[in-house]
Amino acid sequence: GQMPAVLANRFGGVIFHEACGHLLETTQVERGTTPFAEKVGETIAHEAVTAIDEGLTGGAFGSLSMDDEGLEAQRTVLIENGVLKRFLSDRAGELRTGHARTGSGRRQSHTFAAASRMRNTYIAAGPHQPEDLIASVDRGLYCKSMGGGSVGPTGQFNFAVEEGYLIEDGKLTKPVKGATLIGEAKEVMPRISMCANDLELAAGFCGSVSGSIFVTVGQPHIKVDSITVGGR
Repeated sequence: GQMPAVLANRFGGVIFHEACGHLLETTQVERGTTPFAEKVGETIAHEAVTAIDEGLTGGAFGSLSMDDEGLEAQRTVLIENGVLKRFLSDRAGELRTGHARTGSGRRQSHTFAAASRMRNTYIAAGPHQPEDLIASVDRGLYCKSMGGGSVGPTGQFNFAVEEGYLIEDGKLTKPVKGATLIGEAKEVMPRISMCANDLELAAGFCGSVSGSIFVTVGQPHIKVDSITVGGR
């Protein structure tokens, strides 16, 4: 059923990458599959949430000197204090949607056409200690490690919880198995009410229309006020 959840930092950011990050690429605007297409300047997340995509962090797997269309890498604030600021855009995306290029035109190799793709994408650190998030939950779920999952074209998702624990009266208690987080980006983003100060990044690969590319996901510990938890 519905309950609050605290998601661990680092690779927990794969949910934001998959369920929301792709919806902020102009390829999704062109297809008409993002619910955020006309939302620039509007609130789409809780005010605690700031989300960034950039290609500049030294040593990060998604960093690059320039994108595959010759534009220098830059820092792009996607969401600031809950407000949608801009989309990730390549050259074709700018021509077709009007969203300015962000140095995000990427492809696996010359056999693919470049498309708007993520680089280092993460939810920014907040002011809280990780234990503060757990202490604020009377009864919920702590997701320490996420497993595989699936994402629909408009941001519906389900992800397995590889390692999780019940939160009871603000403390971690029993371990659980078989739990699944189920939701939709446009519904879950406004419920991320607390972000901790322990941002960490994790390397990975992302497959899409322009092939498989190297990216980074990340986040601090975050608290989701209410999310559907499947399993038993």
